Amino acid sequence: MPLDQSLVAQAIADRRQWAIDTLAWWVRHASVLGQEEPAQSYIAGVYEDLGFSTRLEAVDPEELRDMPGFSPVDWSYEGRPNVVGVHDPGRNLGRTLIFNGHVDVVSPEPVRLWSSPPFEPRVVENEEDGESWMYGRGAGDMKGGSMCFLWALAALRDLGFEPASRVELQSPIEEECTGNGALALCMNGEAADACLIPEPFNETILRRQVGVLWFQVRVLGKTTHVLGAGRGVNAIEKSWVFIQALRRLEEEINQPENIPDGYKGIAHPINLNVGIIQGGDWASTVAGECVTRFRLGLFPGERISDLQARIEKCVADAAADDPWLREFPPTVEYVGFQAEGCEFDMDSDFARTLKRTHRQWRGSEPEELIATCTTDVRFFNLYRGVPATCYGPKARNIHGVDEKVSLDSMQRVAEVLASFIDAWCGVQAIPQTEPEQ
Repeated sequence: MPLDQSLVAQAIADRRQWAIDTLAWWVRHASVLGQEEPAQSYIAGVYEDLGFSTRLEAVDPEELRDMPGFSPVDWSYEGRPNVVGVHDPGRNLGRTLIFNGHVDVVSPEPVRLWSSPPFEPRVVENEEDGESWMYGRGAGDMKGGSMCFLWALAALRDLGFEPASRVELQSPIEEECTGNGALALCMNGEAADACLIPEPFNETILRRQVGVLWFQVRVLGKTTHVLGAGRGVNAIEKSWVFIQALRRLEEEINQPENIPDGYKGIAHPINLNVGIIQGGDWASTVAGECVTRFRLGLFPGERISDLQARIEKCVADAAADDPWLREFPPTVEYVGFQAEGCEFDMDSDFARTLKRTHRQWRGSEPEELIATCTTDVRFFNLYRGVPATCYGPKARNIHGVDEKVSLDSMQRVAEVLASFIDAWCGVQAIPQTEPEQ
């Protein structure tokens, strides 16, 4: 028999301050790329406090290199573990489940634009929508989301219950740049009957998402002192040639006739971003080299190799029209995301169960999200045979200035997830330990 909803609601409410305090401590750990370990050690302790057998796992890119979904990198993985917590009741009375939530956050720079320091979380009561919000980098994307399933599990424990089937908690690195952390977890861990990632998508269920490719274009110029600038060739200025060409490619991809049915009606679903420009080494020297890093999306079902070919042709064609670039052609290089798009079966038993528990609490069907970004669900859906989707709280300004998450939305998601655990895994009384003699 399902757990009484009013009892679950009270247990969730009673855990609210714990959830807020735990999230605040986690946000204080600035888990940007390369600095994830303190945040991982902290959340490993939270997993253990909830009764999960917990371990930190190193990520070895050499072991992943030949796996589908691997993204090449030019940085180190030393001292940057994943965290795994396992609840194993010995036998599964229901279905097994993975909760996955990445620990990494994007840079908050320039921090002077923030209204308060990004890693000093603050709570504002009764603000937007009459709800209470926590500000801080990572509060929304996605430590607040991960706190939702921890909140649900803690409330169930307070009621004297635990999942009646195997549940695995995962805190991977690098969701924001490669997904290699989740790939390592998929390769090394056990499969499950479902995986839920509570990304901050405003209490919707993710139906499909685009893929993402990161690439960089390297162009050479000709250095000279600025007094003879006319004899030099500025690599930074030459980069504008292929930036414009790639914008034209973006426009072509987004033409109505090129958008597949699953993305019809979505305004400009594929986006190019000019993310980083690194050029020159002296203010009075004509820049002799420039590297520009880009992000470009692709639709589900499209191949990374095909998009790479289009990019390389676009850059080559633009170079062919420029006398200098024709003689010294730019090179296209790949570092970071090589993520395929994917879809989630909204008619699956997993989807029906999640929709039903949302409806029980909210009184209406959850909206379906067609995303123009990527998440780690692709690894489970495409490469592991585990149905996976996102369902998480409301957040604002993720990746931007004054990122924040709705604490009230987190509470609503925690309620739904507690009932989902009951419906999917089953729950049982926490076994009583024998007193020591």
